[in-house]
Amino acid sequence: MYNLWTLIKYEYKKLFQRKAVWIVTLTLMAMAAASVILPPFMSVVSSNNGSDDSYTAYDSYKAQQELAADLKGRPLDDELLKEMSDAYAAERESTEPIPAFPDSAVPYSVKYDDIYAFVADAYESGIRYGAYTADSQHTSAGEYESPYFTGTAAQLYDVCRADLEKRWEQEYLTEEEIAFLSAKEDAIETPFIYQYCGSYKSMLALFPVLAIMISFLTAVCIPPVSAEEHSRRTDQIVLCTKFGRRPAFLAKLFTAVTFSVGAVLLLFLSTAVPSFVIYGTEGIHAQIQFASFECTWDLTVGQGVLIILGISIAAAVMLSCTGLFLAGWFRSSIPAMGILIGFLLISSVLNIPGQFRVLSQIWSYRPTALIEMTGSLMEHRLVPFFGTYLASYQAGPVLYLILALLFAFGGYFVWRRWQAGGR
Repeated sequence: MYNLWTLIKYEYKKLFQRKAVWIVTLTLMAMAAASVILPPFMSVVSSNNGSDDSYTAYDSYKAQQELAADLKGRPLDDELLKEMSDAYAAERESTEPIPAFPDSAVPYSVKYDDIYAFVADAYESGIRYGAYTADSQHTSAGEYESPYFTGTAAQLYDVCRADLEKRWEQEYLTEEEIAFLSAKEDAIETPFIYQYCGSYKSMLALFPVLAIMISFLTAVCIPPVSAEEHSRRTDQIVLCTKFGRRPAFLAKLFTAVTFSVGAVLLLFLSTAVPSFVIYGTEGIHAQIQFASFECTWDLTVGQGVLIILGISIAAAVMLSCTGLFLAGWFRSSIPAMGILIGFLLISSVLNIPGQFRVLSQIWSYRPTALIEMTGSLMEHRLVPFFGTYLASYQAGPVLYLILALLFAFGGYFVWRRWQAGGR
C-alpha cells in the first residue's frame, strides 16, 4: 500500500538515530529495574530478640517464599489465624531466637507475614475510614497493628466488609452503585485461599512508577516524529510528493504507536524479570485480595497485573497520538513536549475532592492515577453502561482508545491542512 512499509522503516530509522531516544529509554529501563533490585538488598532488619543478628529484606523474602509453600491452598480460617498468632507469640515470649532455618537470622514468623499484613491492613483501614472504633477490635491490647489477633476468621471478614461499605458511603456512591458492588462482593467466596504471590505484589506496587515513566518517555520521544520535517524545513518537499499525504502520516502514526507500546513492554519487563528472580514465579492464581482486601472484584493477582498492563498500553497509544497531534499543530516538538510533561506534573500532584463527583471521577482517569492498583482495581466509582456498570479498569482503556482515535484523526487533518496552506 503506497510503499507504506518503506516509509515506516524510514520513520523508525529517523527515530532511532536520535540519541535522546536511546538515552531516555535505556535510562528509564535501568531505573525501573533498580526500583525492584535495590530495596530488598539495601533494607537491613535487626533481630527483635536482643541479639546482634541482622538480615536483609531479601533474606526475609527468600525465607518466606520457601516456608509459605506449606501454606499454599489453605483457607484463611480460624486455624490459620491461630497458627499465625502462636508463631508471633512464641517469638515474642522466647528468650532465644526461633530461626526460619538453622544458622539463619530470619525469624520463623516470616512464614505468616502475608497473613499478618492482611489482618493489619484490614484493621488499619477500618479505623481510618471510621468503620469501627478501637474498642471493637478483636486484637490483644487493643492494637490493630498487633499480630496477636484474637478474633475469629468470620469476624475478620466482617471487618473487611464493614470497611468497604463505609468507604462506599464516603465516596458518594449512589444506591444503585452500592447494590452492584455488594453483589460483586457477595460473589467472592470466603474464606480466602492463601497462596504466596510476592512477585506479582511487587509488580502491582511498581505500576505507579511505570505510569510516570511511560508519560515522560512518550513526551520526549514521540513529538519529533511529526515535527522533524517542520523543524528541518523539508515539510513542503515531503508534502508535495506522491506519498506526502495519507501514507506519510500513517507511517508516522504507526511508528509512534508501535514504539510507545514496545517501550511499555520493555519497561514492564524491566520490573517483571527482577521481581521473578527475587520473589519467585509462583502465585499467579492467588486471590487479588491478598494484595489488597479493598479490591471488590473476583480476580487473581496475575489477572490484575495483566489488566493494569493493558491499561498502560492503551494509555501509551493515547499519549503517542496526542504527541503527534500537538507536534503537528505547533509544527514543533518543544511545545508538545512541554504540554505533555506539564500535564504529567500537574496530574501527579493535583487531586480533586470526591465531593465534586463528576469532575473527580473524570480526573481519576488520568494515566498517572489509572495505571496503578488503587486507581483501577480499587476504585469503586462506576460508569453506567446500558443497564449495567463498568468499573474504572474497564471504562478507562475504552476512553483512552477513543481519545487516541480522535487525536489521530485530528493529527491527520492538521497534516493535510498544513499541506494545503503552506508556510
